[in-house]
Amino acid sequence: MIDLLPWQKPTLQGLLQRRASLPHALVVHGRSGIGKVLFARALAQSLLCEAPEEQLACGHCSACQWFAEGNHPDFRELHPEELDAEDAGDGAEADSGDGKAKKKSREIKIEQVRAVANFMTLSTHRDGFRVLVIQPAESLNASAANALLKTLEEPPARTAIILVADQLGRLLATIRSRCQKVLLPTPPPESALAWLQLQGIANAEDALAAAGGAPLAAIAYAAPEYRQARDAFLKALATSPLDYAASGQNFEKTDPAQIILWLQAWVSDLILCRSIGSVRHHPSHVTALKTIASKCSLPRLFRYEADLRQSRRLAHHPLNPRLFVEQLLISYAQATRPA
Repeated sequence: MIDLLPWQKPTLQGLLQRRASLPHALVVHGRSGIGKVLFARALAQSLLCEAPEEQLACGHCSACQWFAEGNHPDFRELHPEELDAEDAGDGAEADSGDGKAKKKSREIKIEQVRAVANFMTLSTHRDGFRVLVIQPAESLNASAANALLKTLEEPPARTAIILVADQLGRLLATIRSRCQKVLLPTPPPESALAWLQLQGIANAEDALAAAGGAPLAAIAYAAPEYRQARDAFLKALATSPLDYAASGQNFEKTDPAQIILWLQAWVSDLILCRSIGSVRHHPSHVTALKTIASKCSLPRLFRYEADLRQSRRLAHHPLNPRLFVEQLLISYAQATRPA
């Protein structure tokens, strides 16, 4: 059985209790870093299992063994090429065959959707379910999303299509309307903290706070190199006046999307400080946050937070990463100047 996170078990069992009448398409959604992909794979394995125990996959039958080895004939998973590169540990580029590095795609392309078309129409090998997992579903490009609609409109019998999404609103409305929504909540802090401590995560409480309560994200946040880079960036934000030129140079090699996430969490705490005097993500920086927030204008902070959400669309393709980061920090300095 896939390592199911303990707080997900009741939701999974509830779905599987009605496996005979399960909708052909589900979209599992919730905040990033809470284990939605693990949940989707556990659901897929349980549907394919030939001897389920308490509705869940037994982990011992032939179907479960094939699933664990990654070669179950009735299971497919679609994801961007970039995730294959990350799993292989070779970054986001590959050799194109002519000696040049070929950028791995961040999108699920129409060719990938078409490649599973035959799989979706053939009879199953084990006379059971056929399962397709698509993650993250937001990475379907427009052509791929439209191609998927054809399958969602006329699904074969005993088919389960499981989409995984961090941001449900980014999916086509026509796709959302054809899927039953399964919301995975953020686990209670005490459950997430206990689980992180069992994983041997150092400073688990700080990492969980930094990740906004998302335990899988907290594991990444606790990694030494990540913590060092994040702490250096937060130190720059807490310094007044902010030297945006030096900071742009210092962090030009940091993923701009990551910079935006750090800024969003910091600004969220500034808004909380200004509004109710508390913080969520940065308990160890509460003094600096309160000092900055006391001089800020809430409308400016809200406008900057909205600008950050818009900037996320460009974060993966900045023309000049250094200038992109500098502009984010200039806007931050303007948003936090004394009201």
